[in-house]
Order: sequence, then C-alpha cells, then structure tokens
Amino acid sequence: MSADKRNDLGIREDKPSDWFEPLYVRSGGDSNGIPWANMKTHPSFSAWLTRNMLESTGKSALVVGCGMGDDAIELESKGFRQITAFDVSGTAIRYCQERFPASTINFIQADLLKTQPNWEGKFDFVLEIFTIQALPPQYEDALIQNIAKFIAPGGHLLVIAQVSDKARSFEKGPPWLLTHHHVDKFIACGLKVVERHIEARSSDDQSDAYATTFQRPHD
Repeated sequence: MSADKRNDLGIREDKPSDWFEPLYVRSGGDSNGIPWANMKTHPSFSAWLTRNMLESTGKSALVVGCGMGDDAIELESKGFRQITAFDVSGTAIRYCQERFPASTINFIQADLLKTQPNWEGKFDFVLEIFTIQALPPQYEDALIQNIAKFIAPGGHLLVIAQVSDKARSFEKGPPWLLTHHHVDKFIACGLKVVERHIEARSSDDQSDAYATTFQRPHD
C-alpha cells in the first residue's frame, strides 16, 4: 500500500482519522457541516429505546465516536451512574462540553484505533453508531476488536450501521458501508447476539440500517 494513497475526497488511507478534526473545525458547530450530526438522539437509537428496556441504575456506559454528544445526553437522561463519551476530534469534544455545560458526562478525546487498556471490560452498555463505517475498510477488524474489549461481563453493546451487499473498498467512501458480516466479526470477539433489527433505509445507496444488540456472557 502506498503511504500516500488517497481517495477522491483526499482522505489518506494510512491516516484514516485525520479528516475528522478539519471537518468539525470548518463546521463551526453547525450541524449542516457535519453529515452525521442530528443535534438530537439518533433516530435508530430512539427506535431501539422504544423496543428495549435499558437497565441503567448503577450502571456505566460508553459512547464510541460521540460527535456532538446528543446520544450520550440521551443515556444520561436514562439514569446511568457514569458515562464516558469519546471522539477522535478534540473540537467535537469541545462542542459537546459547550453544548451541555451542566452534564456530568466525561467527554474525552480518544482514538478508537488505539487500544484503551483502562477501559477494557469496564462498561455495562456501549453504544456505537456509524463509527466503523467512517473509517477505511482495512481497519474494520481492529475497530471491532477494540470496541468489543470495552464490554463488561454481562454487559451489552448496541451497534447501528448502514449495511450494503456491495463489497467494501477504499475508493467507495466515506461512508464505507458495512456488510452483514460485521455481525459475525463481533460474535468472533466473544459476544452473542441478543437482537438484530433491520430497517429499510435508502434506495439511493441500496442500504439497510442494522441495529444489532450484543451481550458479553459472564465467564
């Protein structure tokens, strides 16, 4: 692989996270400049909450790739004891802190491509929405393995992703839509599927939205 391999948007394959910070800086905190920013709870997560009883009392939660922070705030409203929400963009974290000054959430800058040993096995509920597909396909396995490590025994993970039948390639993104095989890769990390909900999403890119709930069994 060439060290400077780029796609049509100028994203370097060997520096897969570098495009997030400039995007947030240019946005000035305006959701119109951030394609995935809803400025409210993600609709697929809201729909999941209507179908599932979320046990939060005395529990800890982690939000992967928290963006502007709205999904973390939704979890806070559900009564979790401790919530950590991270993003690779320091500017995104600053926006979260500015938008929600009264929140007790630990908004922190961190990179999902780097191991976080202090978080391994620490969280009762982990939320991941569209983060894996925001990075080039060659990093999929590493991202899935790092996310799976966060879940405590008996804890749950919710993964929401756009899924297509088309093969993933660096030239076709972002977003680099996942395939249904991403579910199997989480299973290979020691998780079991509790619920798999598929909702039709877009005829434009022929993708569906998968909301898959996993659990890490007790030892």
